Amino acid sequence: MAEIYMSQIKLLEDERNAKEALDGIDGLRKEELKNVSAPKKRAQMITAGLLVQHGAREHLGDQAPDGIYAVARTEKGKPYFTELPDVHFSISHSGNMALVAVSDVNVGADIQEWRELNADIAGRFFHPAEKEHLKHLTPSESEKAFFNIWCLKESYAKYAGGDLLQALEELDFTPVLEGGFAVFEFTENNDRIRAEILEAPHGYSAAVIEKLVIEEEK
Repeated sequence: MAEIYMSQIKLLEDERNAKEALDGIDGLRKEELKNVSAPKKRAQMITAGLLVQHGAREHLGDQAPDGIYAVARTEKGKPYFTELPDVHFSISHSGNMALVAVSDVNVGADIQEWRELNADIAGRFFHPAEKEHLKHLTPSESEKAFFNIWCLKESYAKYAGGDLLQALEELDFTPVLEGGFAVFEFTENNDRIRAEILEAPHGYSAAVIEKLVIEEEK
């Protein structure tokens, strides 16, 4: 199971705190921060960077190497540890929160602050079963369900390395809404995933998707 790390970003909106925290993040994130001036965005990115390093050390335990773990990106932008091939992670931040999932298998995670609902997004990108599910909910229930679905789709996009199209148009995540988690199998590549809605502060939705390893593969 993926290990989930979630934190508020408020402390790092203070410039002095943010400068001190830079020593705890990877070089790639430091480089990317050079193009970011907004204090809130910087706080999101730094907090996520700290969570990645902390999560990796916690995941590795006594086997954790010293120092800061270098991060790079694939051609599609998915981050990974350059020297820790067996440690997988996914980063997300929204509003006043940052989230990181760490696992020993492929993983994708997302957190979203609830905003004004965009019915056009649901109409264009949600699966027919998901749209039907939303129709039968109260306004407050619909808001939460909408962002739960969106987080699941974003999580799958990160899991797949950026392939959001399939997540938007083909995957029906209503089984997750009904039970909190669900397992999906893809016969074309024998891939199996576990999708789960995470507990999050009021006004936020969060989700994680992780590869399930079949026993024979271990």
